[in-house]
Amino acid sequence: MKKHRVLFLCTGNSCRSQMAEAIVNARASDRWEAFSAGVRPAAAVHPLVPRVLSESGIPFAGEPKNADRFRSTSFDLVVTLCDSARQECPVWLGSGRRVHHEYPDPGLVEGTEVEKLTAFRNTRDDMLSEIPYLLEKHRAGKLDI
Repeated sequence: MKKHRVLFLCTGNSCRSQMAEAIVNARASDRWEAFSAGVRPAAAVHPLVPRVLSESGIPFAGEPKNADRFRSTSFDLVVTLCDSARQECPVWLGSGRRVHHEYPDPGLVEGTEVEKLTAFRNTRDDMLSEIPYLLEKHRAGKLDI
């Protein structure tokens, strides 16, 4: 079976898009190959990303990547995960259907370590339940977002 390819785009590629890439590659690698990138990549992945992913048994070894790196790569689906990426990439110049599915940025949460971890866990949990559904709707030709 041919694997579908998905690119997750965010502004910094330090939190949400990294988590989405890791989740898909860990949980749907038989059907999908995931990549992530940022329109203005951060210097490093947020340190809570590997921590909350490992709590769910998801391996992580990502690093921030620039979206320009993937302009000539063929994708079945390109998913923007934040309004900034959506606005800065109004027309994806690469291939693939583009959809928007926003998540709050857990990296912006201020407060105690517990509050920050809670934000990252909430984003991870939302992605674990929502992203597989989004990908399956695309594969079935029923994506109307």
